[in-house]
Amino acid sequence: MEDLLARGAQVGTAGFVLSRLLLEPPSQTLAESFASPQMRQTWPLQDAHSVHAVESVAPEPLDVVARDHLTMFRRRPPLVPLHESAWRRDSDADALRRELLGTYAGTVFAGLPSPADDHLGFQLAFLADLATRVGRLHAAGDVAGAGEAAGTALRLRAEHTDLVVGPVIEGIARHARTRLYRAVPGLLRGFLTGHAALCAAVPQGVS
Repeated sequence: MEDLLARGAQVGTAGFVLSRLLLEPPSQTLAESFASPQMRQTWPLQDAHSVHAVESVAPEPLDVVARDHLTMFRRRPPLVPLHESAWRRDSDADALRRELLGTYAGTVFAGLPSPADDHLGFQLAFLADLATRVGRLHAAGDVAGAGEAAGTALRLRAEHTDLVVGPVIEGIARHARTRLYRAVPGLLRGFLTGHAALCAAVPQGVS
C-alpha cells in the first residue's frame, strides 16, 4: 500500500507541474527549479522519457521562456491549440464542456473559475488529483474508493485527454524554442505512462 501511496504522489506532482506549464507561463521559481541540477535529480518520475527530458533543461532567461509559452499557446490562432474542442470534429465545444463539468462535479475542480473549460491543462490537473487520490485511498485500505478514482481517470483519458494529447505533444515538439518547453513532450509521455500504470495497479469496480 505504501508503494501506491508514493507512486500516486509522484504521478500527481508531475501532473500538477505540467498542468501549470500549459495553463500559464512559468513563474521565476518554477523556471529556476527546472534549471537547477538538484531539482532535475528529484523529478518525481524516473522513466526513460522523463529522465531524458529533465536532463535536457538548462538555465534560460525567464522572458524568453514566457515568450515561448505565449507564442505557442496564446496567439490567435495558437500554434499549438490546448483546448480539446480545437482538435475534435465529432463534438462541439459546448458539449465537451458539459461533459467535463459532469466529470468534475462534486470535486475540487467544480469550484475553479473555469470548471467546464476544455483546456488540456485543467484535464492534466484533474488527472494529477485523481492519481494522488488513488494512492491515498489505497494506502488507507479503501480499495473500492481507489478503484473508483482510477476508473474516473481512465474514462476521462479515453473520452477526452488521450484523443488530443498526441497532436499536442507533436505540436509542442515542433514549435518549442526553449529547452524547458522542448522538454515538455517527454515529460508528458512520462506522466501519461506512469498514470496509466498507477490506475492499472488497482482493481476497478463496476461504475
